[in-house]
Amino acid sequence: MNRRHPAIAFAVLLVAALARPASAQTALTADEVVAKNIAAKGGLERIQSVKSMKQTGKLTLQGMETTLVIFGKRPNMIRQEMIVSGQTNVNAFDGTTAWQMMPVTGMTAPVVVTGPMANSIKEQSDFDGPLIGYQAKGYKLELVGTEALADRKVYHLKLTNTEKQVQHLYIDTETNLERKIVSDSPIGPLEQELSDFRDVEGVKVPFSVRTLANGVEQMKLVVQKVEINPVLADALFKMPKSQ
Repeated sequence: MNRRHPAIAFAVLLVAALARPASAQTALTADEVVAKNIAAKGGLERIQSVKSMKQTGKLTLQGMETTLVIFGKRPNMIRQEMIVSGQTNVNAFDGTTAWQMMPVTGMTAPVVVTGPMANSIKEQSDFDGPLIGYQAKGYKLELVGTEALADRKVYHLKLTNTEKQVQHLYIDTETNLERKIVSDSPIGPLEQELSDFRDVEGVKVPFSVRTLANGVEQMKLVVQKVEINPVLADALFKMPKSQ
């Protein structure tokens, strides 16, 4: 008779019984992934000690290279300056109003921005990013699972904001830093590939950000300088009055 020895059968049952709780213990929750991400970036206390930031870099856009300067200030102010042919083009949000001025397109006077474009600018103004304090913002977060991304393993988080816009964040399982973010935008889903994270005064900052649409590169930002806590007046973010 081909029968398994009782000792072997007992061992198989024991291994199976032990495997179940071990598996349950190693499974992460979405909040645990967020906690790992925050710690990898320097920790919540250090991150929130940063009240303002200025980033300067080279932006390659449709074969054209230009200078991009990004100013950010708590809690939710942002100003992006892109210099083209000696002219400064601006996207900004002062905490209440989104506006832009684009002389490269003939828009020499600042105008208020509404609709999806305004939502996109406001989203970028979130100083800490979407994950920190997501519950207080009314966002819903789900851990989709662990996946392969190129040659790395990543945690796949799905974040839905109060306007039902979805953002997919892919967090490296080893570094616990973002590798890719896929967001809704006025022109459809946009992919951002983040790399070359560097420590700047105790905070991890990506120095390379590639933006793609339908798998085609739209722009690439190579950060050259990051300034932590520069003095930035609120007036910098407010829309100037038209002359």
